[in-house]
Amino acid sequence: MISAQEAEIVVVGAGASGLSAAACLARHGRRPVVVHRDERVGGTWRGRYDRLHLHTTRRFSGLPFHPIPRSYGRFVAKDDYARYLEEYAERLALDVRNEVDVSAIAPAESGWRLETDNGSWSCSAVVVATGRHRRKVLPEFPGAEAFGGAIVHSADYGSGRSFAGRKVLVVGIGNSGAEIAADLAEQGASRVEIAVRTSPPIVSRQIAGIPVQLFGILLSPLPGAAVDRAAAKMRRFALGDLAPYGLGPPGWGSFSEKRPAVIDVGFVRELKAGRVRVRPDLHELRPGGAVFSDGSEEDFDVVVAATGFRTGLDDLLDVSGALDAGGLPREGASHPGLFFAGFTETVRGQLYEANRAAGGLAASVDAFLSGAPR
Repeated sequence: MISAQEAEIVVVGAGASGLSAAACLARHGRRPVVVHRDERVGGTWRGRYDRLHLHTTRRFSGLPFHPIPRSYGRFVAKDDYARYLEEYAERLALDVRNEVDVSAIAPAESGWRLETDNGSWSCSAVVVATGRHRRKVLPEFPGAEAFGGAIVHSADYGSGRSFAGRKVLVVGIGNSGAEIAADLAEQGASRVEIAVRTSPPIVSRQIAGIPVQLFGILLSPLPGAAVDRAAAKMRRFALGDLAPYGLGPPGWGSFSEKRPAVIDVGFVRELKAGRVRVRPDLHELRPGGAVFSDGSEEDFDVVVAATGFRTGLDDLLDVSGALDAGGLPREGASHPGLFFAGFTETVRGQLYEANRAAGGLAASVDAFLSGAPR
């Protein structure tokens, strides 16, 4: 039996937010232990689909005290970003324990207790940085058992090369859904259609050579509704009217709702060329095909479910009142010694926010520990 281990601070998750927090804690003279369920730092990025690059720029995607090398280019490839995270942990001498999967976090008499597949940990403070994508959301599509074809979640999608010559339906038009649809069309799928419940705002990754992330950073302090109106004009200038291709006015505004728009990295080109077709929301699957909400039907060989993720915090935390109805950290909730990093959506870019928030988080943890019995 593996004995319990102790640490002053345990950071759960070695993604950008967890590593940023650990680096800033180290600058306060703390010695956090970072536990991580993958075999290597950056494992989640390595496992994502082949064509993925950051939608945010290299300049605004690095972590504290060690920027991303210029040689990685303006929009960093996902494998390069994984390598950067691994190099970051090594360069800053962070104490990362790989292949430690935390299953429960609960208050204990002297702080917090973490149960893992490799024993338990006791600590005075815990920083939960497991991210918004810990658990896949794969709906139980009506008729799925009778469909007969493959149903693949976007997290398990690698490359459109695997589906060349096949008829593919993508369900969901977030960033993953739009980019996967483009990749399928580029890689030779015989037909690509995308089921859309609500049209999203879609923006180019760059407008007139200016990264769209910069607009997000500069405009985010302004009233959301006003910025959304201006953003709609910019989108029309950059991408044209998408209504003739099946995408009507967006059902929500990214600045009003403080959530990122869909970044176009090939989807609109394939849409306008007729290599991707927009369909209504999926109603049900049937043998060899799908039925849409307008009653229309089509044959498909494969369904790619770009249906998102959930935090999984409700499975992880045994802490009353810590989470809201959506499974996210509840604003204003106070549980001494429990901290969260990396769960806030933003139009400025998640990696930018990881860098920006880490210093304040580390200061809060340091202040808590300074006032706690040592």
